[in-house]
Amino acid sequence: MSTTVPFSMIEESVHHIEHEFQPWNIQAELETTVTVDVDRLGEAAATACAVHPIAGARKRPSDLSSTRFEWELPDDEYEVEVGAIDGSGRDLEEIQNQLYYRRFDLTEEPPFRVLVVRGAGIDGGDRILVSMNHVAADGVGTLRIAQALCEAYRGDEPMQDSVSFRESRSMLDDLRPSSLDDGLNVVDSATRHLQNVVDSPTRIARVGGTDEAGWRFARRKLDAELTARLIGDRPDGVSVNDVLQAALHMAIAEWNEDHGESARKISVMMPINLRPDDWFYQVAGMYSMFESVETRTRDRTDHMTAAREIGEQTEELTERDRAAALYKILEMLPPGTPVELKRQLPRLLRGPGRRLLDTAMLSNLGRIPAMPSLEPDAEERPWFSPPAWRGTPVSIGVATFQGEVNLSFRYLRSQFDQQAGEEFADYVVDHVERAIE
Repeated sequence: MSTTVPFSMIEESVHHIEHEFQPWNIQAELETTVTVDVDRLGEAAATACAVHPIAGARKRPSDLSSTRFEWELPDDEYEVEVGAIDGSGRDLEEIQNQLYYRRFDLTEEPPFRVLVVRGAGIDGGDRILVSMNHVAADGVGTLRIAQALCEAYRGDEPMQDSVSFRESRSMLDDLRPSSLDDGLNVVDSATRHLQNVVDSPTRIARVGGTDEAGWRFARRKLDAELTARLIGDRPDGVSVNDVLQAALHMAIAEWNEDHGESARKISVMMPINLRPDDWFYQVAGMYSMFESVETRTRDRTDHMTAAREIGEQTEELTERDRAAALYKILEMLPPGTPVELKRQLPRLLRGPGRRLLDTAMLSNLGRIPAMPSLEPDAEERPWFSPPAWRGTPVSIGVATFQGEVNLSFRYLRSQFDQQAGEEFADYVVDHVERAIE
């Protein structure tokens, strides 16, 4: 048995974008000292789907006359792909791309895959790789599914959300600007993005990129001392995320200067969590809008000047009425427009439309709730990254875990070779340190 739920306008938009470009997925990984039992992990994945229905959903087939996509949510018999591969003597990056660069056929499979890499964890333990299709879930949603996976693996009952997935869908339907002024944000947002047609954002200088398909990855961890300073040594009105954004903007500017390219206007894509405060870290699903934070040369005289400029923007962008206005942009197409016609819209991002795209993406999950260990006394490290694609080829996922900030860099192989990617990651960490000296 199954039930159907229409795609939200966010889900439909991401589906069309992914159809045109690289796979859009969330990379989530857990390095552990444990040797993972794959059969037990498969059972845990089925339990996670039972708790979070979107993880086991499929897209109902559509045709030329269809006007909306629909999810089919199974009531039982979840078929998540869970496998294992020996990582000894193998290139981890190639294994990662085998999983993450493979598209989901959402009509044939759920939007959730799991792969165990033997020996690629901590001290010879395993590494669990989770690929979550971004149409179905954002970073918070992927975190909830990963938590349920770990809880079920260790034999615990996964924590239930305070609101069900079906109930959560009404939240998007209820998004409405509360005033005329807030409603004007629809026009303001559209205007700001269209300005990029004549004032295109900076592209990060390419170094050593190749024609190979796929991504490369780099990781950095801010130690407890640096994390404590990041959290504690900030001016009033400047958030941790503002400092990280400022560090990224300053790093891009310095990177381009060092490689002979300008960096006048830098635009960083920032997901906005639409969930209400009372279930901000709950409900697996796609409840994020995408906004842009910009700086120009005059804003980057020093790190805190940049952070304050960014803080003013993020304060506005994270207001719920602003998000409501943005969501209404997606509903401007006439009701009944065939999905095959709407599918052509991402083509506007090619050619001249490329100027509408951001320099980089930064997705910050904040201080994530404790991840349940797979087994008692196991040591573990979680990582995640948002999509990177041709228009925005560098993305960074940030999560604070056990008092330390973890940064995962994902970038197209056409953007950097491995050495350049590691160097760019060092630029960003260096600017975080300089921002809070």
